[in-house]
Amino acid sequence: MAFRNLYIESDVHLSIKNEQLVLQKDEEYTFPLEDINSICIDSLKTNISTYTLRKIVEHDIVLYICDEKHMPTGILLGTSNYSRKLRNLKRQLDMPKPVLKRIWQEIVKQKISNQARVLKLLDFETEYNSLMNMRDAVLSGDSTNIEARAAALYFKTIFGNDFTRRKDDFYNSALNYGYAIVRGMISRSLVMYGFEPSMGIFHHNQLNAFNLSDDIIECFRPLVDLYIINNIELQENLDSSTKRKIYNVINTLMLIDGKSYNISTAIENVVKSLATSFESKENQIKLPVLDGIREYRYA
Repeated sequence: MAFRNLYIESDVHLSIKNEQLVLQKDEEYTFPLEDINSICIDSLKTNISTYTLRKIVEHDIVLYICDEKHMPTGILLGTSNYSRKLRNLKRQLDMPKPVLKRIWQEIVKQKISNQARVLKLLDFETEYNSLMNMRDAVLSGDSTNIEARAAALYFKTIFGNDFTRRKDDFYNSALNYGYAIVRGMISRSLVMYGFEPSMGIFHHNQLNAFNLSDDIIECFRPLVDLYIINNIELQENLDSSTKRKIYNVINTLMLIDGKSYNISTAIENVVKSLATSFESKENQIKLPVLDGIREYRYA
């Protein structure tokens, strides 16, 4: 199982030799391709060949490209690893709307449950109870938009009454960076399972190529929130060392069916259950449960 997540912030040269990724600058470092889960290139001077990019795609490695502000702006994903793409596309198009609404209801309920868990771990007992009551009131398709009301209470509780997700500040930059990393891993799994990521369950922005990723990520967002609260100190700007810390959220654990999985495997289990739901035209989605911040330990 792939387990290495590489963060590159200097002007190295990347190449392939004997099925290994070679990082070369003053010294040379090698990593078996089969061990690599993701690569984040946070340097505008990193050199990489087309052949290396092809091998990265062949091994289902997520490759993030960052801009001059060190924020992920691009994701390299393979498109030919799933042999039944057309079949899955037809299933997405033919999925009954009532089932999609029930799936979205489950996603919203689990997202709010995970947000409530964050508040409980931070000793906000009253607000925790309020969120749990909101969760129980979510209807099919979240027709009363409880998700937005829960989010407003949640973020003001943990970041203060003046906080909004639209502000251009340190915590929003940190959250957006963490979300982008997890979103890229979700997009990788969706493509691997033959989904068309632009066709969402709830999100339908015509300018968004990853609407379905934005549906699936909702239950994972509270993990990023808690990770940043626990591990990242408030500062003026989001520097490269802080981004390295946030990138490590990939190595944390969540529960599915009572079992612990690292984020990459948890995402795959969610996407696999979504594929089962689309095949059966029934809601069989399995969603991640927040269980604090625990890091996956590799043997």
